[in-house]
Amino acid sequence: MNNDMLRLHDTLFNQRYGDEIRRKALLTPIGLKKQEYEWIVNNPDWITLAITVTFKGLIPIYSGSGMRLATEYEYNKKVLTKIRKRLCCLKSCWNEVLPISDFYFYEYDQTSFFKGVSNSQTPHHIHGILPIPTRVIARIINMETGKLNERLNKDLKSLSKVSTFLIEPLRRESAKAWLHYMLKDKVASDYH
Repeated sequence: MNNDMLRLHDTLFNQRYGDEIRRKALLTPIGLKKQEYEWIVNNPDWITLAITVTFKGLIPIYSGSGMRLATEYEYNKKVLTKIRKRLCCLKSCWNEVLPISDFYFYEYDQTSFFKGVSNSQTPHHIHGILPIPTRVIARIINMETGKLNERLNKDLKSLSKVSTFLIEPLRRESAKAWLHYMLKDKVASDYH
């Protein structure tokens, strides 16, 4: 009888406080990012692309977080502009063809005992997702072959600060793994 009372108490506690605890957990910065990610990936009107861009030769904008700001500037103003132009020539329609462009995370490789890379050569990069409306996805990537559009490939290679880039469709079965990879060791100050 004592075990039954404990189970009943546990059930009553979970009924009373469980939903509140789950709601509060969802309102943390990481919880909100996960909710936004799920909404983006599961939207039937979009095809979500995973993107990674590595930069070289960046000059810090300010002291402290200057490299982060320089990396984000190059990504937002150069890389995303090339993608937007490829999707639509009219600047007034860019928000329609690339509805969410701020779901990305800045990262840089740090040196370690086993990985001796000098601080001046650490690759600063961006991991993110790009939801593209299904009607214009062919301007970016061939969904059958997974190959990036040749014109966009050439445009991105022409950017002097871009070292490497990878844009590919995000498969639903690997969506959670990609989110986990993007969020690794991130804190609230890394979010936009």
